[in-house]
Amino acid sequence: MTRKTFIAEYTRFLTLAMKLSTKALKQGIASLEEEIEDIDDELFKQGLRFVVEGTAPRLIDEIMTNRIAHEKDKRQRILKIVQKRAVLGIQAGENFRVLYNVLKSLPGLTPKEENKIDMAILFADD
Repeated sequence: MTRKTFIAEYTRFLTLAMKLSTKALKQGIASLEEEIEDIDDELFKQGLRFVVEGTAPRLIDEIMTNRIAHEKDKRQRILKIVQKRAVLGIQAGENFRVLYNVLKSLPGLTPKEENKIDMAILFADD
């Protein structure tokens, strides 16, 4: 995966994760059940299913970590790590600012990339 493709996929995922996080905080974890089937990222989808089902965080972490360990592509592995952290953050009920900044800190973005992502997510017209 190229860096450009990675940034595009990462931004797309971060936008989705923050939308779902906000929904879970406002409407509860169970409200995510209707969103899960529309998710293309299989690891994220699986993780959210576990969250909705009430699976313990340590088991979700273990399962997702094991699946991530098999990923050969470095950038794809980083995306999956971000997905795992998003799942655990959503489950824990972390507020938007905390979760957003944790997820943004994981892939080693340049300041220019961070700014572009902030503009796409924080200042997007919904």
